[in-house]
Amino acid sequence: MLRKIHSIPGLIAALLMTIVALAGAALSVNPALEQASVRPSLAPLSVATLASRVSTSMPDVETLTRRPSGAIIAHYEAGGEQRASIIDPATGKAVGDYRPSPVERWLKNLHRKLFLGDAGRIATGATAAFMLFAALSGLVLLARRMGGWSHILAPIRGDGLQRLHNETARAALAGLTLSAMTGVVMSLTTFGVIPEGGAQQPALGVSAITTPPMPLRQMPALAIDVSSLRQLTFANAADPSSIIEVNTMDGAGYVDPSSGRWLAFQPADAWQRVHGVVRMLHTGEGLWWLGLILGASSASVPLLAATGLLLWLRRRRAMPKLAGNVPARDADAVLLLGTEGNSTWGFASALHAALTRAGFRVHVAPMNDFAAGSRSLRYLMVLTATYGDGGAPESAARFLPKLDRVTIPGGVAFGVLGFGDRQFPHFCGYARTVHEALTARGLEALTDLGTVDRQSEPEFRQWCAGLAERLGVSLDIRYTPLLPPTIPLKLVSRDDYGADPQDMTSVLRLMPAEGGRTWTTALRQRLPRFETGDLLGVVPPGATSPRYYSLASATADGLVEICVRRHPNGVCSGYLTGLQPGETIEAFMRPNARFRPDAGSAPVVLIGAGTGIGPLIGFIRHNAARRPMHLYFGTRNDGEGFLYHAELKHLVADRRLQALTTAFSRSGSRSYVQDRLIADAQSLRTLVAHGAQIMVCGGRRMAEGVAQAWERILTDTGLSVAQLRAQGRYVEDVY
Repeated sequence: MLRKIHSIPGLIAALLMTIVALAGAALSVNPALEQASVRPSLAPLSVATLASRVSTSMPDVETLTRRPSGAIIAHYEAGGEQRASIIDPATGKAVGDYRPSPVERWLKNLHRKLFLGDAGRIATGATAAFMLFAALSGLVLLARRMGGWSHILAPIRGDGLQRLHNETARAALAGLTLSAMTGVVMSLTTFGVIPEGGAQQPALGVSAITTPPMPLRQMPALAIDVSSLRQLTFANAADPSSIIEVNTMDGAGYVDPSSGRWLAFQPADAWQRVHGVVRMLHTGEGLWWLGLILGASSASVPLLAATGLLLWLRRRRAMPKLAGNVPARDADAVLLLGTEGNSTWGFASALHAALTRAGFRVHVAPMNDFAAGSRSLRYLMVLTATYGDGGAPESAARFLPKLDRVTIPGGVAFGVLGFGDRQFPHFCGYARTVHEALTARGLEALTDLGTVDRQSEPEFRQWCAGLAERLGVSLDIRYTPLLPPTIPLKLVSRDDYGADPQDMTSVLRLMPAEGGRTWTTALRQRLPRFETGDLLGVVPPGATSPRYYSLASATADGLVEICVRRHPNGVCSGYLTGLQPGETIEAFMRPNARFRPDAGSAPVVLIGAGTGIGPLIGFIRHNAARRPMHLYFGTRNDGEGFLYHAELKHLVADRRLQALTTAFSRSGSRSYVQDRLIADAQSLRTLVAHGAQIMVCGGRRMAEGVAQAWERILTDTGLSVAQLRAQGRYVEDVY
């Protein structure tokens, strides 16, 4: 629900927020520009001294105004026209004409009222309120996505669009919140909802002044620092009853020209002081550096609006339309879904269709909408993602509190399948919490808690097979993932490793396939943007689901490089390793931004086995800065199966790779990478103490063994694998 109501103001007011924010960003540079042009006073200066200097050099001066930047402006009449000049406080002389910029005036009218008078002021006030709500709700959503407030500054995971939106939001949220909050206060003040203050005027105790005026320099009432001055209006020499009017940050009053003392003074009330601070915080006037920060934050609004809209559209497209979804009151099986970005809907749709074909009356609904109102309910199935590190996703946030209040018929059995990312310490943590809560309610579990790592179709099918067995039916799962557009890639070269053709490993290099001469085919021939460690998705002929391969190259390399090991009966591996140079495939890129070396110069420990070396050698190739990289590589033997053997030696000599440690499972001393890690425990602890990042790529069993080895290595260091994962210093790409 929070994500939905966060999106609503963004969608409704996106255009207005963009216009108002960009105008504000443009105005934000004015305080800095004005500050740069001000001649600072080198010594304390009183209003009395300043007024005396100016009146001496400009006898016709009528008013002095101090800008928030400190600039002093003198207003006077010359040639029948009102003029204004910038004053040098040190001399009291004019140093140039003061002409407000017409561009600035135009931008202020746009920013404050959209050129529409009071209707425009209402619109911009509502826009500020929308922006404030979007900023605060976005902050809560970001904290939930990061796994809690304590991880709010941790590296952001997700694909390129998600990271761009969330990283921009994280950088701009403080500035946007301050701008929007102060904008709302100023708008409410304009329409009298919040008092402006200063309603009580200073009361004059005399009616006329008849004695000669005192020199301005000697007036005790004006012995105040210029920094507190807002405006001073001089007495009219031709009018004996004329008095001096003074407006300062501390209040306003009238000064007797003959005695130089206050005739009356009204201190600024609390509302006036509050509004002065609010105006300063909103405009940056008086705090030019804050103005630039707020302007930079405001300039991010168009990007946030565009990326937010794209994410919303993507979620909408990912939500399927379910045919035959029976009402909850008629269902004997309820399938509840907990999802954050709608990516789990495809699995729910496939299970719903399979259960329906098996004769069940199935109702599908978000977990937040759970209501056990059907007397015929027999089975409750929950498919839920985990948000951040163990939190509830958006559509499931109210499920557990509701579960305590709902009456569930006796004899209902349940099954829970969690979707998540093993990279997080609390993998599928929310699904585990739901499983335990349903067990505590006395419901019978149809299956053990199932988990799916990063949308793995085989793991989903495995859980469904166990569910079908307990239900005593056959479930025909027809899951078809929604795939992005593909590009044609032509195999240009290959290197094969291993003597057995049925068990060989191939390094394949592909480039965009040549097409026709139309502009559409020309665009398709260009490689999309991708980085080493991203994934190449390939759907082999006759299959419906893609297989993913870690990329050893980046767009800048001008080609696509992957490592593929041929597996017995492997559909996609057999297809790819059977390609000959010149043949083409259709493929797409999937970002894997969480599996990249962190920026900086800290050491990196790379651990891989078999084809897991693919992205690791890509990271080493791109290590132009020669940061310390240590590779632990496991393979079967030091022979034909040693991938990139010659290149690795060259990379060590080139110092892009500082150390290469190998483990051969079928030759020599017969060891695995985890054995070599434990043997180097002392040096690895030192690397971790220096901020090293650990990157693991390869099969699941290897990764589990490596994680266990690291737990031993980290003993007595005060760290654990879970802590390093939470810090983004232990990342995996496993299969």
